[in-house]
Amino acid sequence: MIGLNRPRAVAVALISAGTLCYEILLVRVFAIEYFHHLAFMAIGVAMLGFGAGGTLLALVGRIEPQRAARWLALSVLVTPLTLMASPFLVHSIELDLSRLMWDPSQWIRLVFIYTLLALPFFCSALAVLTALGMERDRPGRIYGASFLGSALGAALALGSLWLFLPTRALAVPALIAAGGTLILGVPLGRNGQRTGWSVRVAPLVIALVVLSFPPWRLTVTPYKGLPQVEAYPGATRVAERGGALGWVVAVAAPAFRYAPGLSLGYRGLFPRQTALFVDGETVGAATFWSAGSTATGLLDWLPSALPYALGATREDVLVIGAGSGLELESALYHGAERVTALDLRPAIADFQERFGNLPEELTTGGKVRWVTSDARAFSARTRERFDLVTIAVGGTLGGGAAGVHSLDEDFVHTVEAYTSYLRLLGPDGVFSVTRWINMPPRENVRVILTAMAALRHESAGSPPPGLLVARSWGTVTVLVKPDGFTTAEVDAARRWCRTRGIDVDWYPGIGGEPIPDFNLIGEPVFYRAARAAFEGPDAATQFARNYEFHVAPARDARPFPHHYLRATAIPAFFAGNRGDWLPFAEWAYIALGATLLQSGFLATVFVVLPAVLLRRRTPPLRLLPVIAYFGSIGFAFMAVEIAAIQQLSFLLGHPVYAVAAVLSAFLVCAGMGSIWTDRVRAAAGSRVGIGLVLLLLIYSVSLLPLAHFVESLSLVVRATLAVGVLAPPAFLMGWMFPLGLRRLTRGEGDLLPWAWAANGFASVVAAPLAALMALELGSQVLFAAGALAYGVASLVYASDQTSLPPTAER
Repeated sequence: MIGLNRPRAVAVALISAGTLCYEILLVRVFAIEYFHHLAFMAIGVAMLGFGAGGTLLALVGRIEPQRAARWLALSVLVTPLTLMASPFLVHSIELDLSRLMWDPSQWIRLVFIYTLLALPFFCSALAVLTALGMERDRPGRIYGASFLGSALGAALALGSLWLFLPTRALAVPALIAAGGTLILGVPLGRNGQRTGWSVRVAPLVIALVVLSFPPWRLTVTPYKGLPQVEAYPGATRVAERGGALGWVVAVAAPAFRYAPGLSLGYRGLFPRQTALFVDGETVGAATFWSAGSTATGLLDWLPSALPYALGATREDVLVIGAGSGLELESALYHGAERVTALDLRPAIADFQERFGNLPEELTTGGKVRWVTSDARAFSARTRERFDLVTIAVGGTLGGGAAGVHSLDEDFVHTVEAYTSYLRLLGPDGVFSVTRWINMPPRENVRVILTAMAALRHESAGSPPPGLLVARSWGTVTVLVKPDGFTTAEVDAARRWCRTRGIDVDWYPGIGGEPIPDFNLIGEPVFYRAARAAFEGPDAATQFARNYEFHVAPARDARPFPHHYLRATAIPAFFAGNRGDWLPFAEWAYIALGATLLQSGFLATVFVVLPAVLLRRRTPPLRLLPVIAYFGSIGFAFMAVEIAAIQQLSFLLGHPVYAVAAVLSAFLVCAGMGSIWTDRVRAAAGSRVGIGLVLLLLIYSVSLLPLAHFVESLSLVVRATLAVGVLAPPAFLMGWMFPLGLRRLTRGEGDLLPWAWAANGFASVVAAPLAALMALELGSQVLFAAGALAYGVASLVYASDQTSLPPTAER
């Protein structure tokens, strides 16, 4: 056994930092080039590489110390090189994920991409696992160094996104990992000679060159708005800015027009606009209004202007998602004296002011106040009251029709969110939501049911007649008024809609199913949804249950308001003709299911089959508890992480902040826990597992209420509390792997790689499976699933009662 080597631990920490940084950057790159639901593919390929490294060492068998030192040096040297080669080679392969259902060649390309993306994680796993084998009797320090290094990588990933554009940020992981090559002074050659400085410095030099001159570029899917608008005649990208919250791009195109649901009866001028995109998707436009132009008249022909037609002046207006542009300008045009423009991304606000312009008479007196905050945190802490709270449309017609956002956590459109917005209203205040129409109707039906659920909650009983639903050719506007609409307001709204070719599907006092005057959609779905919601919660529940899509109101425990496909309907879709179900399939959901199937297949190929082939070398009775234990803790760790990220996304306002807080807490505290295990007896593992079961069950019912309780505090305080709350379970979770190594492998090198492989591949399966569980059952159930997995691990640990060598019981 080779004694503890500090350079070895530091090298492991830097290699782990580089690969974790790369994993986070892959999530961002996939979100930009494709859609956010491919984040699970990034997690999957990472764990695939880690597991494959364990499988390889399992096949090789025990490695003598001198050879292990060479393996460690070589893997540390190669890791930064693969971190640079991987994205370069991946971007040379053309992949169209939308063609997976009918083009077999896309599956072959996807396999190559999986393999290339997994290479850096494979090399990193070899380094960490070899180092663990060299510290077999005290694995906690090496495993802890890996955790602490990963925490550093998470922080550096977020920092690099703020400093660089995504293309340049991809070089940062290699730069970090190259530090391990510089530090590790172990033999590389067969005769024991040390690595020459020219070899040790080479990865660092190459990484600096790649950082300065990135050899790859982002290729955004043509199904997003950015490549479509840049294909317009005369289109020019005039600005772009990176950041952890999104890649923001501004494009000037003479043919670009952005006016959601603009009445077809409008005959006036149209102003010049600059298109705004976040991660390649349209979020709105910066509009330049020429002095003295009559083009501002179009602001009165947008469906989102309906609240201003009720008669009363809306002097204090809150615009949620003001970066889309037009709702802010519409408020000023209709006489608002004070407009609070809310948007989480400062670059959007900057581009609005840089490329947009309002006539001076509308903006004099400092009427606009930009606030960089998420809507939930702002509504929890502000004491202001508004005459109108409006949620900007955002996006484009059909932007969510393919279900690519069904896995996106969205705490803006839950029942609890709508309730918080209603509480911001002053006397006679109105809450307004305008969304694009998707066919068959789904999102707008859910908005109606959610709005009425919030209104009923606020009225503490029978709600007043405070709901109005209006529909244009492309959008649906839902107005909610806690004080109830008067007859005069309803008449004014109906007259305004009639002059603009907008149908009113529901209003107080409506007699029966309305006959559309302008826009035909088939069945009067919105009327029926509003009627059911108005009749009571039982009628609303029954309507949602009988509807062909999942349209029941979303809540904070399951914040997926853009998920509509029922799991029970999937077999019916595939049983029919492809042309029948393709327009309605939720590709994010299907992609997640496909990822789960692929993960299960890969886990079988790389864990189960090698175990069968090597059954003579490793008796099954010795191997089975190793796979069961380390597989259970691998699933549990991933499940708890995903559950925590989901619930803390609400608390911190954005998934990026949640990922940073959760990874920081879990990796740092778990790393400290791993290091601490070198001081405790191996028998403690069973008690720690039982403690985790109880602790996670408590968290499953208390973490979300705690988040609601402290949501009004500042972001720094909320983040600090989040890390503090997660620290105890994370510290104990860090005990499970090294204690398991000491008890279940008993210092046997041939079992150590199997432990690593089982843990890695269970994590591969856990990532998509946990996401599906959160989607269908909620994050609270996911915490309970993690507790159950730790319970299984604890039972396996306790059942292993054979005698241990003295070194294992330190």
